[in-house]
Parts: sequence; structure tokens; C-alpha cells
Amino acid sequence: MNRFCACMFGSTLLVFLFLAAAVQPAIAQQDQAPHLFHRGIPAGDTCATCHKAVYDQWKASPHAANGIECTVCHGEPTAKDFAGMPALSACDTCHTDQVAQLKSDPFMKGRTCVSCHQAHTFVEHKKAPPAGQ
Repeated sequence: MNRFCACMFGSTLLVFLFLAAAVQPAIAQQDQAPHLFHRGIPAGDTCATCHKAVYDQWKASPHAANGIECTVCHGEPTAKDFAGMPALSACDTCHTDQVAQLKSDPFMKGRTCVSCHQAHTFVEHKKAPPAGQ
């Protein structure tokens, strides 16, 4: 029985490793896929044409209320430097103090604004006061 369990565990682990190796190239291609897709946007189409759910989320956000269009954070969809996931520097353009605070917090090392905030339903939150206040 133990030999059977060990064999099943080994086989399962081998399949898992094989699948993990197969998925890595697909993940790497996802970074490039939006660039190829966005090059052929038909005239008259907007971000909302293909990204309706995301556009609807953004439309209800403070960014939309302040006229911050998709291209402010992502860049032009047909540009080579189009950012499907904008870098922290995109937030830094308007939110300098918040980005500086994020960068200075050792706990937040390697994180970006969207690590805690959903990108298109961005809702401000207040930092909790220290205990006892």
C-alpha cells in the first residue's frame, strides 16, 4: 500500500511539474499578445468595444469622475509601449505622495498600487490609526 501511494504521489508530482513547465511559455506570450491584438483596432472602436466589463467598472470610479481616460494609465493601445498592466510610474504621475509612501514602506517592497486596490474600481481607503487612538 505504501509503495502504491508513493508511486501515485510521484506520478502526480511529475504531471504537475510537466503542466507547470507547459504553462510558463503561455504566460510569457500573454505579455506580448495584447500588443499584437491592439495593433489592428478598427476605426471608431474604443476600449469599451472589447473591454465592456472593465470599462463599466472604470466608468463608476473616481478616475472616470475626474476625466482620467484609459490612455492616461495604459498609453495608446497601438503603441509599442502600451501597458496592459501599468507600472508604478504611471500612478506616480498624479499620486506622487502615495507612491512615495508605498516605496518607503518595507512591507510593500515589490508591490504596486493594484496589489491592494483593484485597478478599475479604485476606491480610496484610509490608513488605520495606530492602536490605542
